Amino acid sequence: MKRTDMVVYERVAEDSCGGWCPDIGGAVGAGDRLELARESLSEGMTFQLEDVAERGVRAPLAVSKSVDFSEFDLNPANSHHEIEWLTLDLPEISSNADRHTAQAAA
Repeated sequence: MKRTDMVVYERVAEDSCGGWCPDIGGAVGAGDRLELARESLSEGMTFQLEDVAERGVRAPLAVSKSVDFSEFDLNPANSHHEIEWLTLDLPEISSNADRHTAQAAA
């Protein structure tokens, strides 16, 4: 199964780019080029989703469609952000996690 999330990248210096996913807390990535930040963020998102699945917790929904940069960037006019949709394969939930989810629903 696949999942598509909105992700945000920010060029923080000539040779540094960072990225994050608003819907997956703790999922971040960085690199000296956008392509490397994208790979790093994809790995971070996969790690967070695997962790959630292993704990038997339902993954957060991919609901973000926009970002209010004024919430975290005091001077967005001088920043360079790129937004895109990143698609990942969802990790399989173990049978233990399935049991936990079924018990919580009962």
